[in-house]
Amino acid sequence: MSQAGEKIRDAIESRRDVLAKAIVEQEWKSRPDLERRYGATGYSKCLEDANFHLRYLSEAIEASEPKLFVDYIAWAKVMLASRNVPSEDLANHLQVVREVVADALPSEMREVIRGYINTALSHLPQYPAHVLSFFEAGEPMAEIAKSYLAALLRYERHAAIQLILDAVDAGTSVKDIYCHVFEPCQREIGRLWQVNMASVAQEHYCTASTQLAMALLYPRMFAQKRTKIGTLVAACVPGELHEIGSRLVCDLLEMEGWDTVYLGASVPVTALLDTVKARHADILAISASMTFHINAVRQLILALRGSNIVPLPKILVGGYAFRLAPELWRDVGADGHAKDSLETIELLKSWRQ
Repeated sequence: MSQAGEKIRDAIESRRDVLAKAIVEQEWKSRPDLERRYGATGYSKCLEDANFHLRYLSEAIEASEPKLFVDYIAWAKVMLASRNVPSEDLANHLQVVREVVADALPSEMREVIRGYINTALSHLPQYPAHVLSFFEAGEPMAEIAKSYLAALLRYERHAAIQLILDAVDAGTSVKDIYCHVFEPCQREIGRLWQVNMASVAQEHYCTASTQLAMALLYPRMFAQKRTKIGTLVAACVPGELHEIGSRLVCDLLEMEGWDTVYLGASVPVTALLDTVKARHADILAISASMTFHINAVRQLILALRGSNIVPLPKILVGGYAFRLAPELWRDVGADGHAKDSLETIELLKSWRQ
């Protein structure tokens, strides 16, 4: 993070709503065909998109990671294309964003802003219009994962969960279910929403059903006596609601012998620090799936390192943004990053040596 990047982020975020409105007004004024093609609903969606573009742009600039914004625009291209919005409309929209934001902010910020948007625009024609399934051929348990998710998409929770219980009864380890069924299914349902093949309701239903399946596996998970090797507190930063990934990791670490304190989604900083102190945590695991929560991760780590907690726990960060930018964990002040649950287990083993 640079001071200049932080100033640009603050400048954009402090007037994001005003900028988004100015962007959409200028775009729709200059292109009368948008009203005919998308109507009032399209105008509202465009305003929502402009807000998201600005959030991702400001966080990428603060982190000095153009790739974060580039990847978001690549994701947006697929999402919009699946909803019959051509990439030409996205390109025109970004051009308006570039000019409105640059003109509204101090001159010393303009070149940075234009540079980030120009980078995304230059790669836009090369970005794919579709994304591949997370159920890759040859992956362990791919067929069970497909069947499990297919049942959930039909709202057949009982059949899906029975499939999991039968697999465990037949000798499949709970760890394998977590790593090769639950994790890829959560990523796949996100992809299906992106390509307009699953609704928000289906996404929520799948997540809630998987949480129930996890709860039903608890007795099988802890049937054998464990030797405690450390205490880990896990939570999502304020505003972050995608919490099932943290829960998956905590359950797997419990099987490895860790005592985990899983706090869930959008945990206030004060409450999190109090728990770290009270539980004498060896590890604090912080999750942020949405790129625009990177600053919240940074602020939480600063608060922890500035607290009176002694000794300080090691800090592990996870989530999509950290998988995308491998060195981002250093920028936010963490001690390490793991891209998935198996890598988390191995990293913590190395820290205990």
